[in-house]
This record gives sequence, structure tokens and C-alpha cells, in this order.
Amino acid sequence: MNGLVGNMQAEPRVFAHDAAIVYTDARLMWLDIESLNGGTGYTPGTSTQTVTGTGGNTTATVSITVNASGVITNASIGTVGNGYTDGEIVTIAGGTAGSIKIHTSFIGSEERGCCLYVGVSGDVNAVMESGTAMLFVNVPAGSFLPILVKQVLNANTDAASMLALY
Repeated sequence: MNGLVGNMQAEPRVFAHDAAIVYTDARLMWLDIESLNGGTGYTPGTSTQTVTGTGGNTTATVSITVNASGVITNASIGTVGNGYTDGEIVTIAGGTAGSIKIHTSFIGSEERGCCLYVGVSGDVNAVMESGTAMLFVNVPAGSFLPILVKQVLNANTDAASMLALY
């Protein structure tokens, strides 16, 4: 959903049309498939490979499709892992130079954030649509935060049972 640039009232969000569970462990939430670098030397067919991030994290996997030339043509999330950085480029094991950009932000939040529902009271450390991290202190249980958030960070967040509302 894109509002008019510079006019956020052009697309008011009065009611949510979708919701997703909020995770705070920097897990792999979605792949930027357009950033896929197919590399070389992969075994043709389908397989599951680990992905290594800049911090050496190898807990996530991707399911890949490889053509007869040994180049990755498609990738999807296998296991989500955690501890990644939003927007980092990860390398794909099993061949040479295969890589893809991953995201730990909410799915579909690359341009617009989402509102939050907090089920269990506590503090919420959220990355706003602008990219600024803000700490919301002592948010009561059952609250809706009418803010545009792209990600909730584990550090300093002790609220729980949160939902991202789109």
C-alpha cells in the first residue's frame, strides 16, 4: 500500500485488514527475491541450504531451486533462525557467491509501517516507519498503539503477545 508521497492522510488506516504475530528475536521474516544473486556451482534441483549473515549467524536456512547451469533461480525461507540484521545480505551455502537480502522487519513494511496491539503489558522498543527506534514505556495490556512501526526490538522490550496490524 502506497499513500501519496508527502500526504499521509491520502491513505488513512482506520481499520486493520491483516495481522501478524510480532517476534522480537531478529528472525528472518522475508526475502527480497529481487536481490537474489544466483551464484555458481550449486547442485541442480531443489535443496535446503544455510545462510550466513555478517555476524557469522548460520541458524537460518533457505530452500533453493537451481537450474541445470548450477545457478540459483529461486529461494524461500526454510527455517527462520534469529539474530540477523534487517536488510543484510546473506551468503547461501552449497556453491559459490549465491546471496540474497533478508529482512527482519514486518512483512510488507518496506514502505509503510503497521500499528501494534499489545496483549501483555510492558515496555515496547519499536523501530518507527522513519527508521528511528523509540521506547514506549509501560504500555498497558490490551492497548492499540496507533503508530507506524516496522520492527519491534528484543532489547528493552518486555511486553508480550503483540500483533502487527495492517
